[in-house]
Amino acid sequence: MEPKITLYQHKKFGGRSKEFTKSCPDLLDAGFDDMTSSVKCERGVWILYQFKNYKGRICVIEEGEVYDKFTKYFQDRASSLKLLDDYNFTEEPECTVYADTFNGRSLTFSYDVENLKWYKFDNKMSSIEVKSGAWVGYQHPNYAGDQSLFLKGKYVASDKPNDEGGFKNDRISSFGKIMLKPATEGNMKLLQIDYDLDRADIIRTPTSVFSWTQVNNTSVEQTVTKTDEITITREDTYEFRWDKAAKISTTVKGNVGIPLVGETEVSISAEMSVSMGRTTGTKMSKTDKWIAEYPSKIPRYSTVTVTSKLTQGNINIPFTAVLYYGDDTERTITEKGVFYGCQYFDFHTEFNESKVPT
Repeated sequence: MEPKITLYQHKKFGGRSKEFTKSCPDLLDAGFDDMTSSVKCERGVWILYQFKNYKGRICVIEEGEVYDKFTKYFQDRASSLKLLDDYNFTEEPECTVYADTFNGRSLTFSYDVENLKWYKFDNKMSSIEVKSGAWVGYQHPNYAGDQSLFLKGKYVASDKPNDEGGFKNDRISSFGKIMLKPATEGNMKLLQIDYDLDRADIIRTPTSVFSWTQVNNTSVEQTVTKTDEITITREDTYEFRWDKAAKISTTVKGNVGIPLVGETEVSISAEMSVSMGRTTGTKMSKTDKWIAEYPSKIPRYSTVTVTSKLTQGNINIPFTAVLYYGDDTERTITEKGVFYGCQYFDFHTEFNESKVPT
């Protein structure tokens, strides 16, 4: 299958488009200079350049990636496009980063690094050795900002072009590996998934979902005759997003436990059937209902307020998935990603009684 990339004039693949199967040193000749706003890459590894003749800032785009919009950093700023067809991108990547020139503190990676701050190495890299495969270094966390391409070899901070491994000293904050997996026949299936609970990011937000007040300013106890039920409905959502470098060509289905946010800890649900999409993720949802309660009596000269509360739990947790093709569970690949969940729990009703002045 030949390399193929499509550039689009507007965000979300709108406006004019232009398909390329080979390098283009001047996008003006293709009628597409300084007007690329979104991209779909079907095959190969490509570099968009800020200026013609492959100069200036770069944006590396690999097989299977889809950009429905660029940040301000590269919006409408591409003037040349290069296909990297003379390098083997199927090799398993591995690199070692150093705080000094191949000396001092060092870390070795064979997986994407969303934020070097997790390793206390943010903005501290002065050199890098790529032992195998290829990598893209990013100026900011979450694979953002200026990019530098590192193929097999040794690199130190320098003013070299970014596509030749040039980077500013102590200015790399995240890493993404480039790895094209050979085409394989058969459907991809999920064999196992492991969640990194120690790196779970959880936000619990209590909210009021129902309130009711009744005043009894008489000397006789009142009986509450409220008969209509108030149903509180919320939708839990779950999404698996593959890491930037993951090569998932089809939807993966499997039975897995879902991380559940509790009041103090995270638990794993019983296994359920899930569908894990490509790099953009696939959302699933589940609707829960709760019934608000009313008091049976209102004491004399009293005001009773009923408040029903619910806690919204948002969780992001990295995961590692083991996948296999067809029915061959001995032939596996390992990919990483992040699970995103929004869940509701701890529904309860509070009753507050206060006296009415007589």
